[in-house]
Amino acid sequence: MERVRKATVELISLFNEEEEPRLTGILVTKAAKKSYNFSLFDITENEFVLQLHIGRAIVYLAFESDEEIGEDEYPELVEETLRRTVPVVKELIKAINAETLEEPVILYDEMSPDVKEFVYDLLIRHMRGDSPYDQTEPA
Repeated sequence: MERVRKATVELISLFNEEEEPRLTGILVTKAAKKSYNFSLFDITENEFVLQLHIGRAIVYLAFESDEEIGEDEYPELVEETLRRTVPVVKELIKAINAETLEEPVILYDEMSPDVKEFVYDLLIRHMRGDSPYDQTEPA
């Protein structure tokens, strides 16, 4: 678990408290199938969760900003966040694989109540084997 802790600290250190946005939470879990993509969950006007699915690992990174994040800011913000985090997330995934962690786990929790509710809902969904996505309309 030491390797996971070290990779987590390295990831947290990428986002110090003076920078925007701040990393406030990390949830990791495993998927049944390999995939390579990312998703963005807009929680409030200044909080979001970035999901990185790399191989079988899924890493959720929760972020908070002091300022409202406008719709037009997201493309550049996500691009910069991906550029900074993906190399360190890959190291975290290697550590998780080496430790053979199979159950979802929250590695870092400095989240606001709104984000915490969302992330804990994701945790429960993954523990049940449910999709993290809500289907709002019939297929």
